Amino acid sequence: MRAIARGVGLGPASLYNYFDGLDDVFTMLILSSYGTLASATSTAVAAFAAAPPADRAFIAILAHRRWALAHRNEFNLIFTDQLPGYAAPPDGPTVAAQVAVFQPMIDALEEVDRPVAGMSSDETSVALWSAFHGFVTLEVNHHLDWLEDTAAAHEKAVRSSFVGAGLPAPGQGVRAQFERWARREAVAAGPRRAEPRS
Repeated sequence: MRAIARGVGLGPASLYNYFDGLDDVFTMLILSSYGTLASATSTAVAAFAAAPPADRAFIAILAHRRWALAHRNEFNLIFTDQLPGYAAPPDGPTVAAQVAVFQPMIDALEEVDRPVAGMSSDETSVALWSAFHGFVTLEVNHHLDWLEDTAAAHEKAVRSSFVGAGLPAPGQGVRAQFERWARREAVAAGPRRAEPRS
């Protein structure tokens, strides 16, 4: 509890002056984490607004991975069940916050001209999510440390999921373009946080 209070800049005694209970504190922390992840994905996609839809969807996926590696604790907070007894408010703000994270990818996929035989737009999104999010969850929690190049393996997994869903593959140079852009953004932002391993 004291660690949470320090994290939000409050003394332990004053915490409940601002929140009704511990669940409200957790909800605030979850919303904050979702917000920074959504900002990371939307900012990256906006920087490549002129790119083809499949490339923009891949950019959102790459931004998701980059944020996750730089914010491992927040990633596990919002995407794993690490808070025993906590339940997010049904149909509450965390639902919209999670949708905002993936909206740039969903929007890009809706622009893809090639029809996806036998799969709805939602099913296609879930298929891709299972591939890229599953990979990143393993990577964030050090289950893929034995791989020599996790960035390349992640890209292969994502490309395979695009093809498997009947979508056009992203351009071959998209990851390199994204990484150059991300490095420039990190330099412009200053030394606030160490660069994640790519």
